[in-house]
Amino acid sequence: MSGSTAETILTPPVSFPRVAFVYPNSRRELVADVARGEAPDSILLGQNHLAELGIEATIHEPRLTRSPHSGLAHRVTWNLRELTLPWELRNVDVAFTPLANLLPLAARARRGLRIVVVNYGLCMIYERSSRARRRFLADSLRSAAAVVCLGQSQREQLLEQTGLDPARVHTALLGIDERFFAPRATPEGEPYVLTVGKDLSRDFATFVEAVRELDVRAELAVYPRNLEGIELPPNARARVVGPAELRDLYAGAACVVIPQRRPEYPYGSEGGGLTSLLESMAMARPTVISDRPILHDYVRDGETAVVVPPEDPVALASAIERVFADPGSLGAAARNRVDAELTTRHLAERLAPIFREAAR
Repeated sequence: MSGSTAETILTPPVSFPRVAFVYPNSRRELVADVARGEAPDSILLGQNHLAELGIEATIHEPRLTRSPHSGLAHRVTWNLRELTLPWELRNVDVAFTPLANLLPLAARARRGLRIVVVNYGLCMIYERSSRARRRFLADSLRSAAAVVCLGQSQREQLLEQTGLDPARVHTALLGIDERFFAPRATPEGEPYVLTVGKDLSRDFATFVEAVRELDVRAELAVYPRNLEGIELPPNARARVVGPAELRDLYAGAACVVIPQRRPEYPYGSEGGGLTSLLESMAMARPTVISDRPILHDYVRDGETAVVVPPEDPVALASAIERVFADPGSLGAAARNRVDAELTTRHLAERLAPIFREAAR
């Protein structure tokens, strides 16, 4: 056509964000166990599902802590790794990590790297820190491209504490490996109540007091440090178990209890108990849990779990007795909730747009 101009529209090549997951501790053995089906992928935080969503996600272990250290050397390398990490992560766009003390600030010196911080327990750390430490932590978080909280209450608390830009603080509910923790037939034998966990905000003293006078068997899958100063009654047994044995314990439990301290308790994490809660829900176990604000995004009292006041052994004992007598549909409703929204695949889907935005 006379006077027309032919234009060629060039489509730019698709650029997939490259994300490095930097966990607080080594995941090498866990990754191998997950591949063999011997462990859940829950604490990989969706990393292994991101390739399906068009994101290249790898795990990076800081060079300074790849070899074990002890004493002063351990403390020094544990903190210095945040300063050296930006120069180790030269082939990625985004680092996703709970390391928030120095890494977001250090990354400013290396162009092209964005830090997305996952909030495991930053609100509690902030509360128990000095004024100078609080200012430093807030400045470090302002240097991050985004902060991911595990519940809306945690997000609101962090915003109130630090004054961060709300547009860069997101909520992404935690997920669980629903294939590893799947419902199974309850084995024959005496029914028991099970409690699980290692977080410092656990309240096993209240649990022990609650079951002491109950005519039930109690199993505690906990670490010895969690039971210091606590005398177990004759109907209770404590031990440390691996993932497969823990799954078996869930399967045989008539009731799972996650006892926690009051929200203002200064140790542990404001998100403590979430992993154990989701494991129990995925196994379709009737669950009793002490109330904390972050739980309200995950369960509905009387529908997917029974929520009791924290540090109240009488209320906890009553709830255990009610669940033993009539678990109703608690377990089935809990599993349905996991399948609908709370798997590690769901977590990856929630994180993917945050990573894409950070990589821009």
